[in-house]
Amino acid sequence: MYIGWLKYADVAELTKISEETGWLLDGYHVKLMMMHAPHLCYGAYEDGVLIGAVMAIEFETSAMIKYFMVKPTHQKQGIGRRLFNTLFGALKEEHPSLYLHANPALESFFQSYGFKSVIEVGRFLNVGKVPPFSFTNAQAKELDGGNFDATIRRIDAETFGEDRMSFMMDEMERNSSLKFALPNSFQHSSVINARGVYLGPWQCREGFEEEAEKMMQGVLYFRGLKKVLADVPLGNKSAVALFEKYHFQQKGTFLHMCYGVERNIKFENIYAFSL
Repeated sequence: MYIGWLKYADVAELTKISEETGWLLDGYHVKLMMMHAPHLCYGAYEDGVLIGAVMAIEFETSAMIKYFMVKPTHQKQGIGRRLFNTLFGALKEEHPSLYLHANPALESFFQSYGFKSVIEVGRFLNVGKVPPFSFTNAQAKELDGGNFDATIRRIDAETFGEDRMSFMMDEMERNSSLKFALPNSFQHSSVINARGVYLGPWQCREGFEEEAEKMMQGVLYFRGLKKVLADVPLGNKSAVALFEKYHFQQKGTFLHMCYGVERNIKFENIYAFSL
């Protein structure tokens, strides 16, 4: 077994591993990470076949770790730890803050590296069962903000305290992207597979919950025939209440964990994380 940099040709095998492990993966997103940070995308190989991976994307001061998975037939053999050691060693000297979304079963694993749990993240799913609501063409035009780029730059910097735009803008420029903008909020959704839509990133300043509800109605109006999936910080009670009002059901829980310099993320602004 050896560890090397991931290649675009590995995406199909990585998708199979994600299906075997139950981890949500989007091929477009993976390729985008490999394009932006190829030096932070590692794979474990046995006889030239991919058996595990871990990736990260860099922002202005932080980095987010993603897609940490090992093929079920090769788990509990130390492969995951070797993968994580490789990436962690490359990241920790360059970035004062690291974060990830962890399966709760791996909390102690990440704690052994110095990560701390900050907030629970719920995965919410809607399968087309929504309460009746009125949505007009005028409302749709209101959401179609021409100033989306300026809005997201302003609000995302306020929420995360750094510039994350280099990657974020590319993330929201796929063919299936649907983008809404209002003065104090923005929302993005995209088709991730034949069955569903991922809702995120979605941010709304605290105190402007009426804008968030307009966006919820908009995404369900345009996307409601597919399964709509979102990862929501459970500490944002307004967001959780809105998802529940529109008949989303919580289907899983993750842990937002951080390492290094503590960052003042405004989770109250986050209605759904990026994929």
